[in-house]
Amino acid sequence: MAASLLAPIVVLGTLYGFYYLLLALGFTLLLGISRVLNVAYGALYMATAYFVFYLNIQEGVNLVIANIIAAGVAVAAGLIIFLVCSKFAPDPMRFLIVSFLFALLFQYLFSYYFGGQLGTVIPGIISKKEILLFDVSVPPALLVLVGVSLGLLFLLWAWIDWTDYGRTVRATAEDPETAGLFGIRVRSVYLTVVAVSSALVAIAAVLVVPTQELSPSMWVEPFVIAFVVSVVGGLEKFKWTVPAAFLLSFCQEAVTILYPTSSGLPDIVAFAVAIAFIILLPKGMGGIRHGS
Repeated sequence: MAASLLAPIVVLGTLYGFYYLLLALGFTLLLGISRVLNVAYGALYMATAYFVFYLNIQEGVNLVIANIIAAGVAVAAGLIIFLVCSKFAPDPMRFLIVSFLFALLFQYLFSYYFGGQLGTVIPGIISKKEILLFDVSVPPALLVLVGVSLGLLFLLWAWIDWTDYGRTVRATAEDPETAGLFGIRVRSVYLTVVAVSSALVAIAAVLVVPTQELSPSMWVEPFVIAFVVSVVGGLEKFKWTVPAAFLLSFCQEAVTILYPTSSGLPDIVAFAVAIAFIILLPKGMGGIRHGS
């Protein structure tokens, strides 16, 4: 029996690990550069889903075009939220509060407008017919997501480590005031990072939401995943997002498969893992080796 449970834990833990990675990359990147906690990050995931539903189901727009437009709307919304928060609530605590209010605003707006559509599953650009992988049924979207996550991870790494603009981003993250004195347009760097992080969470929504049901509270799960992965990896430590994402994924998939009737247990495990790291390893995985 143990062997029969191991395969789904390994397969699903690995596949969802890439999903967690894609969700957390943008969140950790934004946190590391801007030093602010954007709670509305998860709301962009929800906004993407609802705009795909509105455009494709209600307005009859081609599904591919609907996904592209919805992702663009999410990026625009991310930029607007950041601009409003940074202008009117510039200190980190007020930024957190206002971004949280934006997330709630989105939730209630979508609940008001789409209230009769709760539980609707939107179509996906990838087939929903599950396939067997080592005798485990998995949605094809998760397999595509693996390649997308790896590709985006490499592009982000190359962009930050190998390009001139990446050096500008790193300089801004280390000391924005000094960077500004050297002629770096700090605000422009922030907005670029916001756009990239918003695009990442929108891509995750485009790939994964068709396997879920629409709900005005669906922003909470992606935010919690991104936040916990960031805590486990070490807040602001971009490269440690990778092992942190898989650690959380394997923990959650293990309890989901071992205790299938306990629907809230994976969330409890996520928070327990975050609390354990905050207490035992406050700098996260990235702080184990001299805070690197």
